[in-house]
Amino acid sequence: MNRVFLRFFYLTFIVLIIFSVTREGFADDNESEAKVWLQTARVAASKLNYRGIVSYMKDNQIESLHVFHGFSNGVEQERLLSVNTPMREVIRTADKVTCYYPDAKSISIDSKPAHPSMLLGLPDDLTDVSKHYTFSLGEIEHVARRPSRVLTIQPKDDLRYGRKLWIDVESKLPLKFEWLDGKQVVEQLVFNSLSLEKSIPPEELAASTQPDGTWKIKQHETLPAESLIWTLDGVPDGFHMISYTRLKRDSNNRAIDHILLSDGVSSISIYIDQLMGEIFTAQPRKIGAINSYTRKLDKYLLTVMGEAPERTVQIIGDGIHLQGSVGK
Repeated sequence: MNRVFLRFFYLTFIVLIIFSVTREGFADDNESEAKVWLQTARVAASKLNYRGIVSYMKDNQIESLHVFHGFSNGVEQERLLSVNTPMREVIRTADKVTCYYPDAKSISIDSKPAHPSMLLGLPDDLTDVSKHYTFSLGEIEHVARRPSRVLTIQPKDDLRYGRKLWIDVESKLPLKFEWLDGKQVVEQLVFNSLSLEKSIPPEELAASTQPDGTWKIKQHETLPAESLIWTLDGVPDGFHMISYTRLKRDSNNRAIDHILLSDGVSSISIYIDQLMGEIFTAQPRKIGAINSYTRKLDKYLLTVMGEAPERTVQIIGDGIHLQGSVGK
């Protein structure tokens, strides 16, 4: 009887090992396939020519945008045009981004965005990203009447948001995005219509806004990383500095410094403003997937904001110091 029991136990143990190894193998295959889909989607988002209408949803509000995307002679161009208030138009040619704000009569010019696309931000090199996120493929669902494969990007810690993407089976273009705080959807972007084209006419990629001499132009000046006078002690592992720029905000040469961080999936901005006797109240704010945290440091006002949980932006904000001031 003991032999029968031992044999049964042994066989059960072997079956469990085989099942465990097989399950892990399936999981590894699924993640590898998900990464291939994600990389293919990134190429499609950069190099396909298309136009469409997108709905952008956050905090129970919906904004509609016309989207035009072209790729010609190795140069990527993108145009976003809002169809409701607040009116704005965004033009990107390669790495140069120009934003038009008709209501404020202002233009903002910037470069070195965290992601190549203003709309469909996807990670480039998955080697470092894989240290902080896992990837999995799901079922086929329909977006804009097109069969799309569901892909989930899950963070390995609680310092980042997850993502859920619906990738068009035919074109491999991402048609829907969700930003996830745990299982809660905090922001969503979805194509309502999509038209794939051989080419997009140049006039559809050019700005339709016609500013005059009364408009203010805000240009960001790129600064060398070695000129940074700030120590960033609270930045979570995986986030790296993408750019360091300065914006002159008035005739008194009052400047706002901007440090852009990214882990390949999420982007976080640090704004450093000079205080001129203003009174402020430091309190966290949240708009959709964007959390912000502000604090005063000497004569500066520090604001950290980005698509990350509240805890993350606060950790980064509390870890900012003037170089050489820590411990004094």
